[in-house]
Amino acid sequence: MSPPSSKSISDELGGPAATRTLIVCWIANFVTALGMMSFLPFFPSHLRSLGVEEGSLPMWAGLCVGAAPLAAALMGPIWGALGDRFGRKMMVLRSLLGIFVFVGLMAFARTPLQILILRLGQGVFSGFLPPSITLVTMGYPTGQTGRISGILQSAMAGGSVLGPLFGSALILAFPSHFMFATPALLAGMAAILVGVFASEASLPPAAPLAKVGRSLTGMVVSVLGDIWTRLLELMSRPRMRLGLAFLFVAQFGIGATNPQLELFVGYVEPLWSPGKVQQHTAYLYSVLAVIGLFAMPAWGRYGDRNGHGKVLVIAAVSAGVGLCVSGFAWAFWVLLVSRVILGALGTGMGPAAFGLAAGVTEREERGAANGAVFSARAFAMAMGSICGGALITILGLRGIYWVSGALLLIAAVTAGPRHVARSDRS
Repeated sequence: MSPPSSKSISDELGGPAATRTLIVCWIANFVTALGMMSFLPFFPSHLRSLGVEEGSLPMWAGLCVGAAPLAAALMGPIWGALGDRFGRKMMVLRSLLGIFVFVGLMAFARTPLQILILRLGQGVFSGFLPPSITLVTMGYPTGQTGRISGILQSAMAGGSVLGPLFGSALILAFPSHFMFATPALLAGMAAILVGVFASEASLPPAAPLAKVGRSLTGMVVSVLGDIWTRLLELMSRPRMRLGLAFLFVAQFGIGATNPQLELFVGYVEPLWSPGKVQQHTAYLYSVLAVIGLFAMPAWGRYGDRNGHGKVLVIAAVSAGVGLCVSGFAWAFWVLLVSRVILGALGTGMGPAAFGLAAGVTEREERGAANGAVFSARAFAMAMGSICGGALITILGLRGIYWVSGALLLIAAVTAGPRHVARSDRS
């Protein structure tokens, strides 16, 4: 996995400063995703090592995986709007340092409740992709935002290729706390890289805050009021509102199944040892990621040319089909086929969502728009993870895949290609 070529990006898109920032953020996103994906797929194994009973594993796995995106969803618009006012580079550093601190502290956690609390703290301060996209796209024309967001998300996919394999090796070779110490160190190194080499494009200053006094409380109230006004204005735009609602439903279905994948592999192949289950779970995550590495930039370019709303519908249908195929799996290779479908087609949702947001906003308010997109995705993933873990006791492991897949297909049919296509022209 190598970062995008400096010469080709410079010639085709932006100048030297924008190119350098793109490459630096690509590397930072890659190593951070590598670290995060080294432990996220294996929460059931870690919780089991902390003494969680088998019957409670799906619930605790869903809670711990969903806690961070839930907190991040609540904070995403706030961080995005603050980035528009105080600087996007500062927001990238904030997110990376949040991972460094809270994931690092997880290495010392001894109960599932402590892990859950630290995941909530991580979610409040992390969320590194949206500020990275905002920081980089400031140096490029609006018509290239889908392409740039696809390139940056390919870094996430690239890190996700090696992350699960790296994590499964860590589990076998070292004590479990190395699962968290390693990604914390990687995020710290990424923060240093961004702090030293990334630069921020100059923009017209944001509208001044209302004068409500010199006190700290008055400043906080003023900033929050300004953020709330911006968010209401963004949500008044039909294209933005439709895209976020559709993205939420689609990501909810995917989020319900992700924390349970390790348990499902063991269910499909009950004769495998725990080590073999972890290794093959890593293969499933890596296959999806390596295909997404190439698919995301392609979907970004397609969306720039043909409409990001169309890409959202195509990706949702494909993800729904992939999840339904997973639910019928009777052997590991069927799960592998379903991940190929998800990687090739379902990964288009990310670039499409950020491209859709950029198309309805001015450059100086793009941070708030990207923050809103991130919040919709994160909140959907969080609620999907939490609800999925709880519903397994009713639906079973296969049932949660079928219901999640059906939810995505219903969302695609309900939204309808013609409605989302119309939103691309509004």
